[in-house]
Amino acid sequence: DVERQGCAFVATTMLRDAVGHTISQSKGMINPNYTLDHFVNHLEPENYNQRGIFNTQIDYMLYNRGPRNEQNATKYEKVRRAIEILVRHFDVVMVSDYARFTEIICRITGWTCLKMKHANAFKGQLNFTERELRKIKDLTEANGDNLFIDAVKHVYYGHLDYLLVDSDEQPSGNKQVQ
Repeated sequence: DVERQGCAFVATTMLRDAVGHTISQSKGMINPNYTLDHFVNHLEPENYNQRGIFNTQIDYMLYNRGPRNEQNATKYEKVRRAIEILVRHFDVVMVSDYARFTEIICRITGWTCLKMKHANAFKGQLNFTERELRKIKDLTEANGDNLFIDAVKHVYYGHLDYLLVDSDEQPSGNKQVQ
């Protein structure tokens, strides 16, 4: 419908580091009565198909707010499916590159870029124990979230392309090897 009006529909998404995303979700959505263990309980391997208090990025990409991973897919299969969805359905995919994202959106839309103040910022204190941070890291790793962000960086940024070519060739991605 949009195209018939002479416009283009551009699907965009901005992703974040998996551990940072989970920490951000916990500080903004955690019930004061919940412990971090309760908040991330649905990410425990034995709870692979439970819907949790929040969605990780890969789970949201694959299951939205529905039941998680009812087929008990491996993290590698989840990453493959999520990358396939991104490639098929999104025109602009960024990882924590807000300035570049803004530049691309302004160029696509023809809008004048405005300086926006950072309004979505947590002003409280973040207090995580080493055990809690390790738990977040381990659970996001086991769920496929860290691998997903690495795959996005590889597909969209040429991350690690230098490992795939002979020393005399240039990589196919965006980065140049010096």
